[in-house]
Amino acid sequence: MEVEKQLIKLIGDFTGRLPEEYIGEYISLAKHNECAVALENLCTQLHEHDVVPAPGELITIRELAEEMNLEEDTWHFLRHSNS
Repeated sequence: MEVEKQLIKLIGDFTGRLPEEYIGEYISLAKHNECAVALENLCTQLHEHDVVPAPGELITIRELAEEMNLEEDTWHFLRHSNS
C-alpha cells in the first residue's frame, strides 16, 4: 500500500528529532494497517516536542491525512508550531 510506504518513510525522517521509541511504535502501527493512528500520534508528538516539520514534510503530512480522510485538526496545528 502506497500510503503505508509513504507514512513509514515520513516517520523515519523524524529519527533523531523525536524519541526513538515513538519512531518504532508509529512504524509498527503503520505496518499493522493502523496508518491513521500512526499519523495522528506522530502529529501530536511533533507538537508536544516542538519539532517543526520541514515544508516538504508538512506537505506530505497534509497529503497523507487527506488521503486517509482525516480531519484537518489532525495536523493543521503543526503549521503554526514555528510561530
